[in-house]
Amino acid sequence: MRRIKYHGGEQIEVDALHFYGCSYVAGQELLDSEIPDPMQISDKEMSLQPGEKQADYYRRRLQRELQWIKKIKLEKQQAWPAHMCEVLKVMCFNHASHGSSMTQMKANIVQHIMEDKYDKETEAIVVGLTAIDREMVWASEENQVHGSGKIGVARSMVVALNYERAGYQDFSRTYIQLKTDFHNLWNYMHELWNIINICEMNGVRVYFVPMLYPFNLTWYSKSYDIDIINPEYHEQLQFLESKIDKYVLEGMKVDPLGANIISHLPRGHPCAESHKRYGVKVGNKLAL
Repeated sequence: MRRIKYHGGEQIEVDALHFYGCSYVAGQELLDSEIPDPMQISDKEMSLQPGEKQADYYRRRLQRELQWIKKIKLEKQQAWPAHMCEVLKVMCFNHASHGSSMTQMKANIVQHIMEDKYDKETEAIVVGLTAIDREMVWASEENQVHGSGKIGVARSMVVALNYERAGYQDFSRTYIQLKTDFHNLWNYMHELWNIINICEMNGVRVYFVPMLYPFNLTWYSKSYDIDIINPEYHEQLQFLESKIDKYVLEGMKVDPLGANIISHLPRGHPCAESHKRYGVKVGNKLAL
């Protein structure tokens, strides 16, 4: 057991921490040079090739899935949560997944509460806050879940307001007309509030750590050009920020991993040294 800082001067004893987040928590890209990302293989290459036996085709797809699972597992062992837990000398359970939205993280937390995955007396959870423009969607066709192979699956995705980058021009043009950045921010803040209430109701201790950007309404307003003064329900944003602030790890509100990147990997994620230094930094914030 290790005594660590909690919120408002409180201290708790834990022997393990559970982590939720997006690619910045999962350590995406950390092993790309050793294990090339199998999901970057095109659908054309992965389809049944002329003259290929059906059994060989299925074996090739299975090997791809197993390589993907192995890569994710090994990358998590090098991501910042592992370094944080090494500083604190506690066990690390990293449940993060690439592209996760706050809604998907909330769903995973609820699922793990249902499954009694936590020892509430000796464990706590750490939630890495992702971007405001991510949301969970439900897909009815396989190609809508980016080749996951599961029809009807729940999937988080970044709804790119820049439709040219997203590649879905008609969809994105229509979407941006219906949903604004204020709406994204409003939903985002409520999902954080939901996670707090779910954890409090079920006796789960929780920390928030910003990942990509600072957690700050003024920053969101300037960076996304969001009017947070005039829209309906705008007062809720200030109210929610004041409540959520109490669960953000002390001193980390405007100090996300995104601001501590020593060098970017080819697809933009933090390098191994960035993860190590940040994990040590966060661990020392909780150490007594």
